[in-house]
Amino acid sequence: MDIVGLGTVAMDVLLEVDVLPGKDGFAVIRRRSSLPGGSGTNAVVQAARLGASCAYIAQVGDDELGDQIVQSLEAEGVSTIAMRRQTGGISLHTIVFVAADGAKFIVLDMGDAFLTMTADAANPTLIGSAKVFYTDLLPGAAALAGLKAARACGVATVFNMQVGLHQMISFGVSETMIAEALQYTDVFAPCREAFSALSGTQDAAAGAARLADAVHGLLLLTQGQDGSVAFDRSGLVAHVPAFEVETTDTTGAGDSYIGAFMVARFLKECGVAEAMRFASACAALTCTGLGARSSPYAAGAESFLASRGLAPA
Repeated sequence: MDIVGLGTVAMDVLLEVDVLPGKDGFAVIRRRSSLPGGSGTNAVVQAARLGASCAYIAQVGDDELGDQIVQSLEAEGVSTIAMRRQTGGISLHTIVFVAADGAKFIVLDMGDAFLTMTADAANPTLIGSAKVFYTDLLPGAAALAGLKAARACGVATVFNMQVGLHQMISFGVSETMIAEALQYTDVFAPCREAFSALSGTQDAAAGAARLADAVHGLLLLTQGQDGSVAFDRSGLVAHVPAFEVETTDTTGAGDSYIGAFMVARFLKECGVAEAMRFASACAALTCTGLGARSSPYAAGAESFLASRGLAPA
């Protein structure tokens, strides 16, 4: 395998209703559909679409949603050989109520399968066979075991912290676990909320300096329209501007970015700035579609870069 991921996995259950009800109100469901989601799987699917051979480790229920999650990964060419199914379990999913005017509200159902995956599920043999191990540190014990297994085998590691510190703690991942995970991490890519909570500031340079002793590898920050920046212990490594596109939906752009960065940096052996540029192109293309799985394939990314007068990664 090129990339093995361990992290969030979910389905989005979309319920289209006539109107969003108020307190004690009533609504009629007009249409029901499901879309695969989960930040971790979105990132690995992007890597697979760019030609990487990928596998994913997670635990889902043996319910219909679990079937759909597994099938969606297999349809993208991602191996599910290490996926676990919990008997009688309920898979993590969101329920999204969408009104005719586009207004919506979202309910998260954690189920009872995802967070109960134990450390022994990390599958060190599979992880040790990869070039890159990716995780968002959920579930905590299994993800930490995966990072340690990867480091022991010389596998590059990427920790993409995609929820804030308070939410990580609510999911059973303490600040101590995060600090330990960073000791085994080559690329740390926190979301803005997580970066701010860990560093005590929203300023990228100041926060990077404060985290210099904790982050042993590259600190990679995406900043929306302001592009992305990378730091190591010596300071700024690269700043890459974002590509301007006609945006439809930004959902999944960050997942696309980190998936593409892994491919360019570790599989194509690009420099940090070049990998960031390729990742930015893929994230921009994701914003032109609807939904988290609007990420591009290799031909689309290369065509986009060529249209801007840039060479492919």
